[in-house]
Amino acid sequence: MILKTTISGICLLCSFVLSAQNKEAEPNLPYSNKIELNDQALESLFHSPENISLELGTGFHLQGRIQNKTDHGNSLVSLLIEVENPTGAMFSLSRYIDPAGKIFYVGRLLKLHTPDGFLLVNENQHYYLIATEQRFLVAE
Repeated sequence: MILKTTISGICLLCSFVLSAQNKEAEPNLPYSNKIELNDQALESLFHSPENISLELGTGFHLQGRIQNKTDHGNSLVSLLIEVENPTGAMFSLSRYIDPAGKIFYVGRLLKLHTPDGFLLVNENQHYYLIATEQRFLVAE
């Protein structure tokens, strides 16, 4: 349990560091695949039971198991999901509700020892998973 909480905390910290860097270059990351995700489906992950089988967007079916769910007060919740395809990949997803009630999501889908991963990006109030090299997904 302590290991799961530690991993979740590290993923959450990385998410905040990257989202706080306010870079304009994020949409210009080199990518080979861009998948639009349904924000209602993203929200449903935070209300899902332990096992997940959900169509997050056209051509992107998420199947896995919630390893850790951490509430950080009323405005922040983070999930760590072990994904079945690709086997051993982890999807870290956080939801933040600002004081005005607007919901934001940040996340990464990574698998150790593979060169590529996915970054959750918000462009024009739409969420996309962008396939890119993991070196672009890790905090400096």
